[in-house]
Amino acid sequence: MANRSRRNVLKTLGTAAALAACGIPRLATAQAKLQPMDIYIGTTPHFGNVIVGAEKGFFEKEGLPVKITNFASGSVAADAFRTGKGSILVAGDLPSIRLWQQGFIGVCPQAHYNSLSIIVAQGHIKNAGDLKGRKVGVLLGSTSEYFTKLYLSKAGMNASDIQMINLRPAEMVTGLARGDIDAFVIWQPFGWRATAAVKDAHILATGKGYFEEWEAVSTSKQYAAAHEAELLAFLRGMDAAGKWIPANLDEAARIVAAQIRFDDVKITRDMIERIDWNIAYTPGFRSDMDAVGNFIGAKIDWQTMFDSRYLKTLGASFVA
Repeated sequence: MANRSRRNVLKTLGTAAALAACGIPRLATAQAKLQPMDIYIGTTPHFGNVIVGAEKGFFEKEGLPVKITNFASGSVAADAFRTGKGSILVAGDLPSIRLWQQGFIGVCPQAHYNSLSIIVAQGHIKNAGDLKGRKVGVLLGSTSEYFTKLYLSKAGMNASDIQMINLRPAEMVTGLARGDIDAFVIWQPFGWRATAAVKDAHILATGKGYFEEWEAVSTSKQYAAAHEAELLAFLRGMDAAGKWIPANLDEAARIVAAQIRFDDVKITRDMIERIDWNIAYTPGFRSDMDAVGNFIGAKIDWQTMFDSRYLKTLGASFVA
């Protein structure tokens, strides 16, 4: 019996060595199965690489099961995420920074853009000065609020010079149409919706020349510590999706529009074409985020509020 057992062991080892010599990988032990990831995002094309990653199977290819939960905006998603629900959050710069201040951590940038941040106004509003005393729709707690204050500041004004009305994006369009507000500050596609629906409504300004808007991926320190493999799979899948989108804009637009239940595929395409899907941790990202943080009096401690080691694992090009 002992000799037979010894012969079986040697036979097994010999077979494994032969397979290795032929370049065939040996399945020593099964890889640990990745746990499902619940991803919180908004309901606009800005989250396109996450949506495409799920719908085109880029996450599945990495062995990661995902569930996407959509909210009216990234800032609304952040409010829900703050209660301890969800695995990761994707949101704009301002809600992300506020989340990091409360003990959560950033993992990577998700996308960035400038011309998609917009200020829409009734026809009689021609400049910042014309907004004085007027009602302006703003999504408080989001980058919409930051852009509002930045735009006014550049014109020598401040938030007290206008009446800020806290509204969700869709409410801004209807509010402008009814005459309840004189202008609103948000992001596309709500500007295009308003100019199509409201006579004489126009784009008063875009973020270009004012700031670069970033979306970021955040999670809890507890989740990061326990789910490194899941985070790495997510980053690989999202990066692959972001590289696929520019070469497949028509298909990507159809996928994204369907997931967020938006009926205008052309506008979706126009938006995702204007977005940079690079997820690298760069000096530009840190500088732009620092500017947002400083504006709201929130200093970012990059050593404790952001963990770039997951990006480093992906490769040197992801961290600069």
